[in-house]
This record gives sequence, C-alpha cells and structure tokens, in this order.
Amino acid sequence: MRRFSLSTHDIITLALIGTPLLVASACASLRADVMWQISLTGLSALLCVWVYVAFIVTSRAKWIADLEDVAQSLWRATDQRPLATDDELSRPAQVTKSLRDVRGPVVAKLEDAVNDLANLRGVFDAMQSPVLATNAAGTVVVANAAAKAFFADNAKLASGIVGKSIDQLFTQAQVIGQHAAALAGATRSGEFRVARDGGLRVYQVFTAAITLRSGASVTARGVVMTLRDVTELAQAIHLKTDFVANASHELRTPLSSIRAATETLADGAWEDVPMRERLTQVIGTNVQRLEEMVRDLLDLSRLDSPDAPVTREPVSVLDLMESMRDTFAGVCKERSVTLETQVDTSVDIIESDRKLLTAVVRNLIDNATKFAYERTAVVVSVERLGPAGIRIRVSDQGVGIPLGQQQRIFERFYQVDPSRAGFAVRRGTGLGLAIVKHAVKLLGGNIGVESVWKQGTTMTVELQNCLPGGK
Repeated sequence: MRRFSLSTHDIITLALIGTPLLVASACASLRADVMWQISLTGLSALLCVWVYVAFIVTSRAKWIADLEDVAQSLWRATDQRPLATDDELSRPAQVTKSLRDVRGPVVAKLEDAVNDLANLRGVFDAMQSPVLATNAAGTVVVANAAAKAFFADNAKLASGIVGKSIDQLFTQAQVIGQHAAALAGATRSGEFRVARDGGLRVYQVFTAAITLRSGASVTARGVVMTLRDVTELAQAIHLKTDFVANASHELRTPLSSIRAATETLADGAWEDVPMRERLTQVIGTNVQRLEEMVRDLLDLSRLDSPDAPVTREPVSVLDLMESMRDTFAGVCKERSVTLETQVDTSVDIIESDRKLLTAVVRNLIDNATKFAYERTAVVVSVERLGPAGIRIRVSDQGVGIPLGQQQRIFERFYQVDPSRAGFAVRRGTGLGLAIVKHAVKLLGGNIGVESVWKQGTTMTVELQNCLPGGK
C-alpha cells in the first residue's frame, strides 16, 4: 500500500484558508443578514480547502509512488551486480561482458574447492584406521567412517560420535590423559586394550594438537586422534619374547646335563665302568635332543618365511607309510607300541609337497608314540575327502590332552605336563606340533584335535585339491 504525508507548508495553508470558517462560527450573536454573509463566506472557504487538499493529496501520492518505483528498480540493480561508475553505467554492454568475464573464474574456483573438499572427505573415509578430531572442550567435531564404525557397537553412541565428548567415547585413563596433554601442545602415543567381538584387541593411539578454524579470523586449539590396531604386532612381540625364553631354557637343560656328565667323568668316574657307561649314555641322549631341537628350529624357521617354497609333485602315500614304519621301528619296539597304517588305495598317489607332507606325518606319529600306553597301537589312516581331498588321522590310546590345553599344544615349546602321564615319556622339543601347523597351512589344509583325558588322542589333517584330476 502506498503511503503519503502532509508537509508543514500544506498544514499552514489549510490553517489560513480555514480561518474564515472558524471566525464565522464564532460570530453567532451577530444579526441574521450578517450571519448569512459569513456563512456563505465559510462555505466558500471550506469548498476551496477541499479542492486544494484533494489536488495536493493526489499529486503527492502519485509522486511518492513514482519515487518508490525508482527506488525498487535501483535496489534490484544493485542487488544483482556490483556498483559501477557513471561511465560504466552509460555502457551497459561492456558492464555485462565484464560481469561474465569475472563470473567464469569465480565459478571455476568454487567448483575446484568443492571437488577438493569431496576428495579429501573420500580419502579421509577410506582410511582403515579410526581418525577423529575434537575441539578444546573435548567434543568431537570431525570423524571418519572407520571411527564411526569403531564405536558403532556402543548403544550409548547410536546417534553418532560427532558432538560427543571424549569422556563418552573412552574409559581408559591413559587415552583421556593423552588428549589433555595434546591440548597443552604435547604429542603423545600409547597403547590401550579394548574388548571386541573377536576378543581382546590392542590399539595404539596417537594424539597431536591442531588448529581449528570457525571463521575468517577465529581460530582455536583442538586435538586429532588416530587409532591403529596392533594386536597382531603385540602378539608377535609376545611370541618372540616367549620363544627366546623357552628356547634358552630348552637349550640350557641338555647342555647342563652334558656339562655335569663330562665334569663327573673328568673327576675320576672314567675308571668306574658302570658309571662311565651311564654318563656316556646321558651325554649321547642330550646330544641327540640338541640335534632334534636344531633340526626343528631350522624347519620352523623355513616354514615361517613368507617365501617358503611349496613344490607339488606326485607322492605315494603307501611308500610314505612304509618309510614311517622303518623310522619308528626302534621307538615302537622300545615302548612296546604297534604302528598300524590304513590307506585307501584310491588315494595312493597324491600331488603335494613331499618334504612338508613327510614333516606333518613324522611329527604326528612321533607325538603319538611318546604318549601312547605300552602294548597299544598307533593307527595312521588315510581316506578320501570329497572329490579331490584326503583326510589323514593319527590316533593313539594314551594319556590324552586336558581340554583346557588342547588349543595351546600348537604353540612353540608348549608341552603338556609330563607328570600328568603317570609314566616316563620321551621328552620332545616342544616344536613338533608347531611345525605341523605351519606345514599344513602351507599345504592349504587345516588340522584339528580330539582328545579324551587318559583315553587317547586323534589328530586330523584335511588337505584339499591334492588328488590328480580331481580339481
């Protein structure tokens, strides 16, 4: 709606013209003829005032409307394009061309900025390690996809981790302490353990201070945190430490026995024939054990190598079983144990690595003959598994393995307590089943154990795609 107002000049004019009317009204006591003249004068003045006001109002309303139209046009023009000089306003075609020339580079830069931001977000989310950033108050402001997935199992964080405080994400004191240190400007790294679906996992957390921007010139300190799963590395370090400790212990025992025997012989026991024979037997037994340990360590070292060669060639299972009977003939006679073999004739010839397959069968039979009861049989059976695989079982009737230790028997140097057997057994190196596990893995198979305490043990090896023509 268009609006108008009367100026001071208009108000004064109305006052002057309306004065006669006011005067005529005031002279009500005058004679009638005089009153009649005054009334005519007042009516004339009132008519003049009405005509004047109508003219002024109409003229001013039209003028104000025109002025508003001009103002709106100018506003639209300044809102759509930059201000121009008088010369430029006189050349509209040049102004339009200048605007187009400026628009192109600006739009291109904006598109580049949007693409760069999208690329950075893509790289950020593609990182496998969880990464998140917090502000000075400890509130998460940025997080990648891996960080969101890391906390996805936490029901309290179902709405997402952005906007949550660091205390809501972590309960580990060392992580919260690292975050506080990073706010103070210190770069820290540490480890913490957390329970996941796959068990206890070890994570390395790295914290560093960053600068967060919230405006053209407003900056504040924040913290970036990176998590890395180092469970396998921690386990490898732990196994390495255990390996060195166990290997030193296993080597020290036979060496101590050999040293004690030689010192006893040197002190005069050489002349005592029964003592000399006993001590020489001790020396021979411990030397044999050292040789076995060195052999097993070399085998395990070769199997541990990621470049361990696997050479497939035709292997006769019947010939392999025959060689095993010859190898363990002395042991079986010593312990009154019978070695029986049962081979399916349809799987006699297989394609496999001869050395790895021999190491698997030899170590399984060696383990079985150690813990089998006297006057029992160790049975080795080979049968078909599906169209192209075989299953090898080595069973004994012996002391068995306690249920709580069945998954640890494949660890290096781990041995079930021989005192549980109730009889003397040949002490091994503790590396046999570790070698079997690695060899089976290289052959693309798997191994399992079934054992009942004081009844016996069955070790099962399954190898796929090893029968000719069955692939």
